Parts: sequence; C-alpha cells; structure tokens
Amino acid sequence: MPDRRTAAKLIRFHPDELREITECARRSGLTPARFIRETALGATPKARAHAADQPLLRELARVGRSLEHLARCARASQDAALAAKTTAALERHHALVRHVVQRHR
Repeated sequence: MPDRRTAAKLIRFHPDELREITECARRSGLTPARFIRETALGATPKARAHAADQPLLRELARVGRSLEHLARCARASQDAALAAKTTAALERHHALVRHVVQRHR
C-alpha cells in the first residue's frame, strides 16, 4: 500500500443515502470518506462512545473513585451499616456506568 492516497473516484449518492452514511460514520467516529473507504475494503466499523458522553464518563469515573474510597474507609471503620450503604451506592454507580456505555453500542 502506498503511503499517500493519490487516486480519486467520484461517487454519487442520493441525499438520503449520504445522510445515512454520514450518520453511520459519525457513530463510528470516522469521516464519511474514511467510513466508505474502510467499509468498501472489508472493515466493519464499530460504533464508538459519543463524544458528548466523554465528559459524562470522566465525571462518572471521578465519582466512582470517590465512592470506592468511601467504601474502603467505611469497611475499615468497622461500621457495618455505613459499609453496606456505601457498597450499595457503589453498585448503583457501576450499573449507571454500564447503562451509559451500552447505550452507544
């Protein structure tokens, strides 16, 4: 394969087809041209987490780390009720993260 792409081919699409291709490319995190090229060459582009969700996932990770720290402190304190509550909160947090990640698969 050459390092640089120098050959071009004009392809015409119906506006609805181009909209669908553009949407599929966006979900895959690719440009429409790259999506078309990779798909035509046999690749199966996979949907990626939406860019708008990245700040949400980062914040959820920060909250999760804090909850894990609190759960460790609660277990170390020998306060069974507090440990149970923090563990339950951490489990709910993990379920929420799984839901957000699976929403964009």
